[in-house]
Parts: sequence; C-alpha cells; structure tokens
Amino acid sequence: MGVPLAFLYAQTNTKGAAALTWGELSKPEQRKAVADLKARLTQSVAARDKP
Repeated sequence: MGVPLAFLYAQTNTKGAAALTWGELSKPEQRKAVADLKARLTQSVAARDKP
C-alpha cells in the first residue's frame, strides 16, 4: 500500500497525517522531532501547572 502501518491504525485524521509525515522523515529527523515534541510537552505541562 505504500503507507506506514501506523497510518492504518490511526484513530483520527491528524494522527494519520502525522504517521504519513513521520514516514517521510529520516532517522535523524525523527529523533529531533521526538526531542522537540518532548520539550514542547514539558513546557506545556510546566505552564499549565503554574499557580
């Protein structure tokens, strides 16, 4: 089919698009994307938890 397996199991269009995009990234780009997402999540949680 030419699509990542994760695309077939995606529960939303956004997750499907992410799976397709992910499949186009090189391994180093994937590692950087994961690091960037983790940093964004950390910042989001910290901002949400501020009194």
